[in-house]
Amino acid sequence: MTEWPTIHLTQARQVAALMDQKTALPAPEVTVRARFEELKRDNPSQALNFLVHALPRLEAIYWAAGTIMAASQSSPPPTGDQQATREAIRSWLEQQDERTRRLAYDRAQAIARDLPERSLAGAIFYSGGSIAPADAAPILPIPGLANRLAATAVLQAAYLGGDAQAFIASALHEAEAVAKHGTRPKTEGPENESPRTDGRGAA
Repeated sequence: MTEWPTIHLTQARQVAALMDQKTALPAPEVTVRARFEELKRDNPSQALNFLVHALPRLEAIYWAAGTIMAASQSSPPPTGDQQATREAIRSWLEQQDERTRRLAYDRAQAIARDLPERSLAGAIFYSGGSIAPADAAPILPIPGLANRLAATAVLQAAYLGGDAQAFIASALHEAEAVAKHGTRPKTEGPENESPRTDGRGAA
């Protein structure tokens, strides 16, 4: 069993540390790939969470964004605030700088916490740079938080409707492909959706 080129961590317990796991840590000799295969057999959701924590944070976010944008094409129209958040996320994917990073986070504050766009925008915000106000002394994010929010966003999308287990299986397959081959940011998705005026919308 070979390890994945995109993943630079070698021990499963390194990933567990990023997941803030304090007890029942894998033995030092257990590799990332071996632990993933074990989780994949027993609990695909946990396997997805583990693998996304193992990925470099930008690859994790690109994967999550591509997964959520693809799902949004067959979902109900978004609310105005949800669409504004999607557009801000897309702007960051196209041009990653301080302005677009903060814009994605700011726009997401207007939508419900359990929507995947809000978690994805949080992953973007915590992906690099200071999380303090722009005019305050820099504060760095907690390691692994961007990955955690990327995984959360995809799992939230899975349970918004339809077959959650099939969604997770597909997302897990795509995450494995990222681990093997890397990825680029995906910006395709609904460009000119008509916002809903009632309800929350869905990813």
